[in-house]
Amino acid sequence: MRAADAAAVKAGIPAVILMENAAYGVLRELERRYAPLEKQRIAIFCGKGNNGGDGLALARLLHVHHRPAWLKVILAFDVEDMTESATGQLKMLEALGIPYTMQIPLDLAVTTLAIDALLGTGASGAPREPIASLVAQINALPIATRVAVDIPSGAVQADLTVSFEAPKLLQVLQPMGELVVVPIGLPVLHSQLQLTTRADLQPVGAPRAAASYKNSFGHVAILGGASGKHGALNLAGTTAIRAGAGLVTLYSPDAGFVPLLPDLMMGRWQDIPKTLQGKSVLAIGPGLGEDADKKKLVADLYLHWPAPLVLDADALNLLSPLTEAASFPRVLTPHPGEMKRLLGRDIVDRIEDARELAKRSHCIVVLKGDRTVIAFPDGETWINPTGSPALAKAGSGDVLTGLTAALLSQYRDHTKTAVIAAVYLHGRCGELAAQHQHEMTSLASTLCEYLPEALHELSYP
Repeated sequence: MRAADAAAVKAGIPAVILMENAAYGVLRELERRYAPLEKQRIAIFCGKGNNGGDGLALARLLHVHHRPAWLKVILAFDVEDMTESATGQLKMLEALGIPYTMQIPLDLAVTTLAIDALLGTGASGAPREPIASLVAQINALPIATRVAVDIPSGAVQADLTVSFEAPKLLQVLQPMGELVVVPIGLPVLHSQLQLTTRADLQPVGAPRAAASYKNSFGHVAILGGASGKHGALNLAGTTAIRAGAGLVTLYSPDAGFVPLLPDLMMGRWQDIPKTLQGKSVLAIGPGLGEDADKKKLVADLYLHWPAPLVLDADALNLLSPLTEAASFPRVLTPHPGEMKRLLGRDIVDRIEDARELAKRSHCIVVLKGDRTVIAFPDGETWINPTGSPALAKAGSGDVLTGLTAALLSQYRDHTKTAVIAAVYLHGRCGELAAQHQHEMTSLASTLCEYLPEALHELSYP
Protein backbone atom coordinates (compact mmCIF):
# COMPACT_ATOMS: atom_id res chain seq x y z
CA MET A 1 0.00 0.00 0.00
CA ARG A 2 2.90 2.36 0.63
CA ALA A 3 4.13 1.64 -2.89
CA ALA A 4 0.65 2.32 -4.27
CA ASP A 5 0.45 5.62 -2.36
CA ALA A 6 3.85 6.65 -3.69
CA ALA A 7 2.86 5.70 -7.24
CA ALA A 8 -0.31 7.79 -6.96
CA VAL A 9 1.59 10.86 -5.79
CA LYS A 10 4.22 10.37 -8.52
CA ALA A 11 1.40 10.12 -11.09
CA GLY A 12 0.12 13.54 -9.99
CA ILE A 13 -2.53 12.71 -7.37
CA PRO A 14 -1.80 14.90 -4.32
CA ALA A 15 -1.59 13.09 -0.99
CA VAL A 16 -4.23 15.43 0.44
CA ILE A 17 -6.71 14.22 -2.19
CA LEU A 18 -6.10 10.59 -1.21
CA MET A 19 -6.62 11.55 2.43
CA GLU A 20 -9.83 13.37 1.56
CA ASN A 21 -11.10 10.39 -0.43
CA ALA A 22 -10.29 8.08 2.48
CA ALA A 23 -12.17 10.29 4.95
CA TYR A 24 -15.18 10.49 2.62
CA GLY A 25 -15.14 6.71 2.30
CA VAL A 26 -15.32 6.31 6.07
CA LEU A 27 -18.00 9.00 6.33
CA ARG A 28 -20.24 7.22 3.81
CA GLU A 29 -19.98 3.97 5.77
CA LEU A 30 -20.81 5.77 9.03
CA GLU A 31 -23.81 7.42 7.39
CA ARG A 32 -25.00 4.08 6.04
CA ARG A 33 -24.83 2.30 9.39
CA TYR A 34 -25.11 4.77 12.24
CA ALA A 35 -27.43 7.56 11.11
CA PRO A 36 -28.41 10.05 12.32
CA LEU A 37 -24.82 11.03 13.02
CA GLU A 38 -26.03 14.31 14.50
CA LYS A 39 -27.19 12.39 17.56
CA GLN A 40 -24.12 10.20 17.97
CA ARG A 41 -21.50 11.03 20.60
CA ILE A 42 -18.34 10.64 18.53
CA ALA A 43 -14.73 10.38 19.72
CA ILE A 44 -11.96 10.29 17.09
CA PHE A 45 -8.53 9.09 18.25
CA CYS A 46 -5.77 10.34 15.93
CA GLY A 47 -2.15 9.32 15.58
CA LYS A 48 0.66 11.41 14.16
CA GLY A 49 0.83 9.92 10.66
CA ASN A 50 -1.39 9.62 7.62
CA ASN A 51 -3.88 7.41 9.47
CA GLY A 52 -4.25 10.19 12.02
CA GLY A 53 -4.64 12.65 9.15
CA ASP A 54 -7.51 10.52 7.81
CA GLY A 55 -9.16 10.77 11.23
CA LEU A 56 -8.72 14.55 11.35
CA ALA A 57 -10.19 14.90 7.86
CA LEU A 58 -13.12 12.75 8.99
CA ALA A 59 -13.68 15.03 11.97
CA ARG A 60 -13.92 18.02 9.62
CA LEU A 61 -16.35 16.24 7.28
CA LEU A 62 -18.55 15.17 10.20
CA HIS A 63 -18.64 18.77 11.38
CA VAL A 64 -19.44 20.15 7.91
CA HIS A 65 -22.09 17.61 6.94
CA HIS A 66 -23.69 16.60 10.24
CA ARG A 67 -22.70 18.98 13.06
CA PRO A 68 -22.80 16.37 15.86
CA ALA A 69 -23.38 18.10 19.17
CA TRP A 70 -20.79 15.85 20.85
CA LEU A 71 -17.56 15.45 18.87
CA LYS A 72 -14.21 14.89 20.55
CA VAL A 73 -10.94 14.87 18.58
CA ILE A 74 -8.18 13.31 20.71
CA LEU A 75 -4.53 13.54 19.61
CA ALA A 76 -2.00 10.92 20.62
CA PHE A 77 1.00 13.24 20.09
CA ASP A 78 1.99 16.90 20.27
CA VAL A 79 1.34 18.90 17.12
CA GLU A 80 5.06 19.34 16.43
CA ASP A 81 5.46 15.53 16.26
CA MET A 82 2.85 15.05 13.55
CA THR A 83 3.52 14.54 9.85
CA GLU A 84 3.07 17.33 7.34
CA SER A 85 -0.17 15.84 6.00
CA ALA A 86 -1.67 15.46 9.48
CA THR A 87 -0.59 18.99 10.43
CA GLY A 88 -2.34 20.33 7.34
CA GLN A 89 -5.56 18.64 8.45
CA LEU A 90 -5.18 20.19 11.92
CA LYS A 91 -4.94 23.67 10.38
CA MET A 92 -8.23 23.06 8.57
CA LEU A 93 -9.86 22.05 11.86
CA GLU A 94 -8.57 25.24 13.44
CA ALA A 95 -9.93 27.31 10.54
CA LEU A 96 -13.40 25.89 11.20
CA GLY A 97 -13.15 26.27 14.97
CA ILE A 98 -13.24 22.52 15.64
CA PRO A 99 -11.43 21.84 18.94
CA TYR A 100 -8.93 19.06 19.54
CA THR A 101 -7.05 17.94 22.63
CA MET A 102 -4.42 15.57 23.98
CA GLN A 103 -6.40 15.14 27.20
CA ILE A 104 -8.89 12.33 27.79
CA PRO A 105 -12.33 13.95 28.22
CA LEU A 106 -13.92 13.32 31.60
CA ASP A 107 -17.14 12.21 29.91
CA LEU A 108 -15.46 9.86 27.42
CA ALA A 109 -17.47 6.90 28.75
CA VAL A 110 -20.64 8.26 27.10
CA THR A 111 -19.09 7.85 23.63
CA THR A 112 -21.41 5.95 21.28
CA LEU A 113 -19.10 5.93 18.22
CA ALA A 114 -15.33 5.59 18.68
CA ILE A 115 -13.10 6.08 15.63
CA ASP A 116 -9.63 4.50 15.72
CA ALA A 117 -7.26 6.48 13.49
CA LEU A 118 -4.13 5.90 15.56
CA LEU A 119 -1.96 3.59 13.45
CA GLY A 120 -1.92 2.74 9.76
CA THR A 121 -0.25 0.18 7.51
CA GLY A 122 3.20 1.57 8.28
CA ALA A 123 3.08 0.45 11.90
CA SER A 124 4.83 -2.72 13.06
CA GLY A 125 5.13 -4.54 16.36
CA ALA A 126 3.08 -3.97 19.50
CA PRO A 127 1.92 -0.37 20.05
CA ARG A 128 4.06 1.70 22.38
CA GLU A 129 2.95 4.56 24.59
CA PRO A 130 0.96 6.72 24.27
CA ILE A 131 -0.82 4.57 21.63
CA ALA A 132 -1.07 1.53 23.91
CA SER A 133 -2.99 3.48 26.56
CA LEU A 134 -5.36 4.97 23.99
CA VAL A 135 -6.03 1.50 22.56
CA ALA A 136 -6.99 0.38 26.08
CA GLN A 137 -9.24 3.45 26.42
CA ILE A 138 -11.02 2.62 23.17
CA ASN A 139 -11.59 -1.00 24.16
CA ALA A 140 -12.87 0.01 27.60
CA LEU A 141 -15.63 2.29 26.28
CA PRO A 142 -18.82 0.69 27.67
CA ILE A 143 -21.44 1.59 25.05
CA ALA A 144 -19.40 2.59 22.00
CA THR A 145 -19.33 1.00 18.58
CA ARG A 146 -15.66 0.89 17.52
CA VAL A 147 -14.73 1.75 13.92
CA ALA A 148 -11.15 1.38 12.66
CA VAL A 149 -9.77 3.53 9.84
CA ASP A 150 -7.94 1.24 7.35
CA ILE A 151 -6.68 -1.21 10.01
CA PRO A 152 -7.36 -1.64 13.75
CA SER A 153 -4.53 -0.17 15.82
CA GLY A 154 -2.82 -2.87 17.85
CA ALA A 155 -5.44 -4.73 19.86
CA VAL A 156 -8.38 -2.41 19.14
CA GLN A 157 -11.52 -4.59 19.10
CA ALA A 158 -13.10 -3.08 16.00
CA ASP A 159 -16.76 -3.73 15.23
CA LEU A 160 -16.19 -2.29 11.74
CA THR A 161 -13.02 -1.65 9.77
CA VAL A 162 -13.16 0.62 6.72
CA SER A 163 -10.12 -0.33 4.67
CA PHE A 164 -8.85 1.45 1.58
CA GLU A 165 -8.49 0.03 -1.95
CA ALA A 166 -7.77 -3.56 -0.84
CA PRO A 167 -8.07 -5.68 2.29
CA LYS A 168 -4.88 -6.05 4.30
CA LEU A 169 -3.43 -9.48 5.00
CA LEU A 170 -4.11 -9.61 8.73
CA GLN A 171 -7.74 -8.56 8.14
CA VAL A 172 -8.13 -11.63 5.94
CA LEU A 173 -6.21 -14.17 8.02
CA GLN A 174 -7.50 -13.00 11.41
CA PRO A 175 -10.81 -11.24 10.73
CA MET A 176 -12.43 -9.16 13.46
CA GLY A 177 -15.83 -7.57 13.09
CA GLU A 178 -17.11 -6.38 9.74
CA LEU A 179 -14.69 -5.38 6.99
CA VAL A 180 -15.61 -3.06 4.14
CA VAL A 181 -13.18 -1.89 1.46
CA VAL A 182 -13.66 1.50 -0.19
CA PRO A 183 -11.79 3.03 -3.17
CA ILE A 184 -9.72 6.16 -2.67
CA GLY A 185 -8.41 6.66 -6.22
CA LEU A 186 -5.11 4.78 -6.25
CA PRO A 187 -3.72 3.46 -9.52
CA VAL A 188 -4.57 -0.16 -10.32
CA LEU A 189 -2.93 -2.47 -7.80
CA HIS A 190 -1.11 -5.55 -9.09
CA SER A 191 -0.53 -8.22 -6.48
CA GLN A 192 0.14 -11.94 -6.51
CA LEU A 193 -1.86 -12.24 -3.30
CA GLN A 194 -5.63 -12.24 -3.82
CA LEU A 195 -8.77 -12.69 -1.73
CA THR A 196 -11.41 -14.82 -3.44
CA THR A 197 -14.73 -13.15 -4.22
CA ARG A 198 -17.74 -14.46 -6.12
CA ALA A 199 -16.84 -12.24 -9.06
CA ASP A 200 -13.59 -14.20 -9.46
CA LEU A 201 -15.37 -17.52 -10.01
CA GLN A 202 -16.99 -17.12 -13.41
CA PRO A 203 -17.85 -19.23 -15.44
CA VAL A 204 -18.40 -21.81 -12.66
CA GLY A 205 -22.11 -22.43 -12.17
CA ALA A 206 -23.16 -20.61 -15.36
CA PRO A 207 -26.01 -22.19 -17.42
CA ARG A 208 -24.92 -25.09 -19.57
CA ALA A 209 -25.27 -25.23 -23.34
CA ALA A 210 -28.55 -26.82 -24.46
CA ALA A 211 -26.70 -29.36 -26.61
CA SER A 212 -24.59 -30.64 -23.69
CA TYR A 213 -24.22 -34.37 -23.02
CA LYS A 214 -22.37 -36.34 -20.35
CA ASN A 215 -19.03 -36.36 -22.12
CA SER A 216 -19.19 -32.55 -22.28
CA PHE A 217 -18.39 -32.47 -18.58
CA GLY A 218 -15.65 -35.02 -18.36
CA HIS A 219 -15.00 -38.38 -16.81
CA VAL A 220 -13.56 -38.38 -13.29
CA ALA A 221 -11.72 -41.40 -11.87
CA ILE A 222 -11.12 -41.65 -8.11
CA LEU A 223 -8.77 -44.14 -6.44
CA GLY A 224 -9.20 -45.01 -2.76
CA GLY A 225 -11.50 -46.87 -0.43
CA ALA A 226 -9.31 -49.59 1.06
CA SER A 227 -10.89 -52.08 3.46
CA GLY A 228 -12.52 -50.21 6.32
CA LYS A 229 -12.33 -46.90 4.44
CA HIS A 230 -15.09 -47.26 1.86
CA GLY A 231 -16.85 -44.14 3.16
CA ALA A 232 -14.05 -41.81 2.05
CA LEU A 233 -14.18 -43.04 -1.54
CA ASN A 234 -17.97 -42.89 -1.62
CA LEU A 235 -17.95 -39.33 -0.27
CA ALA A 236 -15.50 -38.19 -2.95
CA GLY A 237 -17.40 -40.00 -5.72
CA THR A 238 -20.83 -38.81 -4.61
CA THR A 239 -19.58 -35.23 -4.49
CA ALA A 240 -17.96 -35.47 -7.93
CA ILE A 241 -21.17 -36.64 -9.63
CA ARG A 242 -23.33 -34.15 -7.72
CA ALA A 243 -20.91 -31.33 -8.56
CA GLY A 244 -21.45 -31.83 -12.28
CA ALA A 245 -18.95 -34.33 -13.62
CA GLY A 246 -20.50 -36.20 -16.54
CA LEU A 247 -19.21 -39.62 -15.46
CA VAL A 248 -17.48 -40.84 -12.32
CA THR A 249 -15.69 -44.19 -11.92
CA LEU A 250 -14.42 -45.39 -8.54
CA TYR A 251 -11.49 -47.76 -8.04
CA SER A 252 -10.95 -49.61 -4.76
CA PRO A 253 -8.31 -52.21 -3.89
CA ASP A 254 -11.01 -53.96 -1.84
CA ALA A 255 -13.06 -56.37 -3.98
CA GLY A 256 -15.94 -55.94 -1.54
CA PHE A 257 -16.35 -52.24 -2.24
CA VAL A 258 -19.78 -51.17 -3.56
CA PRO A 259 -20.50 -47.60 -4.78
CA LEU A 260 -23.08 -45.85 -2.64
CA LEU A 261 -24.99 -44.35 -5.58
CA PRO A 262 -26.20 -46.13 -8.71
CA ASP A 263 -24.96 -43.08 -10.61
CA LEU A 264 -21.36 -44.11 -9.89
CA MET A 265 -19.42 -46.65 -11.93
CA MET A 266 -16.85 -49.05 -10.54
CA GLY A 267 -13.53 -49.97 -12.16
CA ARG A 268 -11.30 -52.96 -11.46
CA TRP A 269 -8.23 -52.15 -9.39
CA GLN A 270 -6.14 -54.72 -11.20
CA ASP A 271 -6.84 -52.95 -14.51
CA ILE A 272 -5.08 -49.77 -13.37
CA PRO A 273 -3.47 -47.90 -15.10
CA LYS A 274 -4.78 -49.21 -18.44
CA THR A 275 -8.43 -48.31 -17.78
CA LEU A 276 -7.51 -44.78 -16.67
CA GLN A 277 -6.78 -43.86 -20.26
CA GLY A 278 -9.28 -41.32 -21.57
CA LYS A 279 -10.35 -40.10 -18.13
CA SER A 280 -10.47 -36.31 -17.83
CA VAL A 281 -9.32 -36.00 -14.22
CA LEU A 282 -7.89 -38.44 -11.71
CA ALA A 283 -8.14 -38.09 -7.93
CA ILE A 284 -6.17 -40.31 -5.56
CA GLY A 285 -6.19 -40.66 -1.81
CA PRO A 286 -9.59 -40.85 -0.06
CA GLY A 287 -9.26 -43.94 2.13
CA LEU A 288 -6.49 -45.32 -0.08
CA GLY A 289 -4.34 -46.85 2.66
CA GLU A 290 -0.55 -47.01 2.63
CA ASP A 291 1.73 -49.84 1.49
CA ALA A 292 4.67 -50.32 -0.87
CA ASP A 293 2.56 -51.18 -3.93
CA LYS A 294 0.38 -48.11 -3.47
CA LYS A 295 3.43 -45.92 -2.92
CA LYS A 296 4.82 -47.02 -6.27
CA LEU A 297 1.44 -46.54 -8.00
CA VAL A 298 0.97 -43.03 -6.59
CA ALA A 299 4.52 -42.02 -7.52
CA ASP A 300 4.11 -43.32 -11.09
CA LEU A 301 0.78 -41.56 -11.60
CA TYR A 302 2.09 -38.34 -10.04
CA LEU A 303 5.00 -38.24 -12.46
CA HIS A 304 3.54 -39.69 -15.64
CA TRP A 305 -0.26 -39.51 -15.83
CA PRO A 306 -0.84 -36.88 -18.58
CA ALA A 307 -3.96 -35.12 -17.26
CA PRO A 308 -5.03 -33.21 -14.12
CA LEU A 309 -4.50 -35.14 -10.91
CA VAL A 310 -5.87 -34.29 -7.44
CA LEU A 311 -3.98 -35.81 -4.50
CA ASP A 312 -5.25 -35.97 -0.94
CA ALA A 313 -4.88 -37.86 2.32
CA ASP A 314 -2.96 -41.15 1.97
CA ALA A 315 -1.71 -40.20 -1.49
CA LEU A 316 0.05 -37.17 -0.01
CA ASN A 317 1.62 -39.23 2.75
CA LEU A 318 2.89 -41.76 0.20
CA LEU A 319 4.62 -38.93 -1.69
CA SER A 320 6.14 -37.31 1.40
CA PRO A 321 8.53 -35.64 1.57
CA LEU A 322 7.81 -34.32 -1.91
CA THR A 323 11.07 -33.80 -3.79
CA GLU A 324 10.17 -34.30 -7.46
CA ALA A 325 8.46 -31.71 -9.64
CA ALA A 326 5.43 -32.59 -11.74
CA SER A 327 5.21 -32.16 -15.51
CA PHE A 328 1.39 -32.19 -15.71
CA PRO A 329 -1.34 -30.33 -13.76
CA ARG A 330 -1.36 -31.49 -10.15
CA VAL A 331 -3.41 -30.31 -7.16
CA LEU A 332 -2.18 -31.14 -3.65
CA THR A 333 -4.76 -30.68 -0.86
CA PRO A 334 -2.93 -31.14 2.46
CA HIS A 335 -4.14 -30.34 5.95
CA PRO A 336 -1.37 -28.92 8.20
CA GLY A 337 -0.07 -32.33 9.28
CA GLU A 338 0.18 -33.54 5.69
CA MET A 339 1.76 -30.24 4.68
CA LYS A 340 4.46 -30.72 7.31
CA ARG A 341 5.26 -34.14 5.89
CA LEU A 342 5.32 -32.88 2.30
CA LEU A 343 7.71 -30.06 3.25
CA GLY A 344 9.84 -32.30 5.45
CA ARG A 345 9.74 -29.65 8.17
CA ASP A 346 7.40 -27.62 10.37
CA ILE A 347 5.14 -24.96 8.87
CA VAL A 348 6.56 -21.51 9.57
CA ASP A 349 4.35 -19.26 7.44
CA ARG A 350 1.25 -20.72 5.79
CA ILE A 351 1.35 -18.42 2.77
CA GLU A 352 5.08 -18.52 2.11
CA ASP A 353 5.32 -22.26 2.77
CA ALA A 354 2.45 -22.99 0.37
CA ARG A 355 4.18 -20.83 -2.24
CA GLU A 356 7.47 -22.62 -1.70
CA LEU A 357 5.95 -26.07 -2.14
CA ALA A 358 3.96 -24.98 -5.20
CA LYS A 359 7.05 -23.51 -6.83
CA ARG A 360 9.41 -26.40 -6.20
CA SER A 361 6.87 -29.13 -7.09
CA HIS A 362 5.20 -27.26 -10.00
CA CYS A 363 1.89 -28.17 -8.31
CA ILE A 364 -1.15 -26.24 -7.14
CA VAL A 365 -1.11 -26.37 -3.34
CA VAL A 366 -4.38 -26.10 -1.39
CA LEU A 367 -3.29 -25.74 2.25
CA LYS A 368 -6.50 -26.44 4.13
CA GLY A 369 -7.58 -24.76 7.35
CA ASP A 370 -9.21 -21.56 8.53
CA ARG A 371 -8.65 -19.25 5.54
CA THR A 372 -7.42 -21.95 3.17
CA VAL A 373 -4.40 -20.84 1.11
CA ILE A 374 -4.23 -21.73 -2.60
CA ALA A 375 -0.76 -21.32 -4.11
CA PHE A 376 0.10 -21.72 -7.79
CA PRO A 377 3.52 -22.55 -9.26
CA ASP A 378 3.84 -19.05 -10.75
CA GLY A 379 3.61 -17.48 -7.28
CA GLU A 380 0.00 -16.33 -7.55
CA THR A 381 -1.70 -17.03 -4.23
CA TRP A 382 -5.34 -16.85 -3.15
CA ILE A 383 -6.87 -16.76 0.31
CA ASN A 384 -10.31 -18.30 0.65
CA PRO A 385 -12.78 -16.38 2.85
CA THR A 386 -15.44 -19.09 3.27
CA GLY A 387 -15.59 -21.88 5.81
CA SER A 388 -17.02 -22.95 9.13
CA PRO A 389 -16.24 -25.22 12.10
CA ALA A 390 -19.02 -27.35 10.60
CA LEU A 391 -16.29 -28.67 8.27
CA ALA A 392 -14.29 -30.03 11.21
CA LYS A 393 -15.67 -33.51 10.66
CA ALA A 394 -14.30 -36.72 9.17
CA GLY A 395 -14.88 -36.81 5.42
CA SER A 396 -14.86 -33.08 4.72
CA GLY A 397 -11.55 -33.38 2.89
CA ASP A 398 -12.92 -36.20 0.75
CA VAL A 399 -15.78 -33.92 -0.28
CA LEU A 400 -13.28 -31.24 -1.32
CA THR A 401 -11.34 -33.81 -3.36
CA GLY A 402 -14.46 -34.85 -5.27
CA LEU A 403 -15.55 -31.25 -5.77
CA THR A 404 -12.12 -30.19 -7.07
CA ALA A 405 -11.97 -33.12 -9.51
CA ALA A 406 -15.49 -32.42 -10.78
CA LEU A 407 -14.82 -28.74 -11.49
CA LEU A 408 -11.49 -29.50 -13.17
CA SER A 409 -13.29 -31.97 -15.46
CA GLN A 410 -15.90 -29.38 -16.47
CA TYR A 411 -13.76 -26.25 -16.77
CA ARG A 412 -10.68 -27.66 -18.46
CA ASP A 413 -9.62 -24.29 -19.86
CA HIS A 414 -9.97 -22.59 -16.47
CA THR A 415 -7.78 -24.67 -14.16
CA LYS A 416 -7.03 -21.90 -11.68
CA THR A 417 -10.65 -20.83 -11.45
CA ALA A 418 -11.83 -24.43 -11.01
CA VAL A 419 -9.55 -25.00 -8.00
CA ILE A 420 -10.31 -21.61 -6.43
CA ALA A 421 -14.04 -22.20 -6.92
CA ALA A 422 -13.92 -25.69 -5.43
CA VAL A 423 -12.36 -24.37 -2.23
CA TYR A 424 -14.79 -21.45 -2.08
CA LEU A 425 -17.88 -23.61 -2.65
CA HIS A 426 -16.71 -26.23 -0.16
CA GLY A 427 -16.34 -23.54 2.50
CA ARG A 428 -19.65 -21.98 1.58
CA CYS A 429 -21.42 -25.34 1.91
CA GLY A 430 -19.96 -25.54 5.42
CA GLU A 431 -21.33 -22.11 6.24
CA LEU A 432 -24.77 -22.99 4.89
CA ALA A 433 -24.76 -26.28 6.82
CA ALA A 434 -24.08 -24.35 10.03
CA GLN A 435 -26.89 -21.87 9.23
CA HIS A 436 -29.50 -24.47 8.34
CA GLN A 437 -28.46 -27.07 10.91
CA HIS A 438 -25.73 -26.46 13.50
CA GLU A 439 -21.95 -26.49 13.47
CA MET A 440 -21.97 -29.50 15.78
CA THR A 441 -24.47 -31.64 13.89
CA SER A 442 -23.38 -31.09 10.28
CA LEU A 443 -22.01 -34.14 8.46
CA ALA A 444 -19.65 -34.37 5.50
CA SER A 445 -22.21 -36.64 3.83
CA THR A 446 -24.79 -33.81 3.84
CA LEU A 447 -22.55 -30.97 2.62
CA CYS A 448 -23.62 -31.44 -1.00
CA GLU A 449 -27.22 -30.69 -0.03
CA TYR A 450 -26.13 -27.05 0.11
CA LEU A 451 -24.19 -27.03 -3.14
CA PRO A 452 -27.18 -25.88 -5.26
CA GLU A 453 -27.65 -22.82 -3.02
CA ALA A 454 -23.94 -22.03 -3.11
CA LEU A 455 -23.84 -22.34 -6.91
CA HIS A 456 -26.91 -20.10 -7.33
CA GLU A 457 -25.10 -17.45 -5.30
CA LEU A 458 -22.36 -17.39 -7.94
CA SER A 459 -24.93 -16.69 -10.64
CA TYR A 460 -26.73 -14.02 -8.62
CA PRO A 461 -24.10 -12.27 -6.49
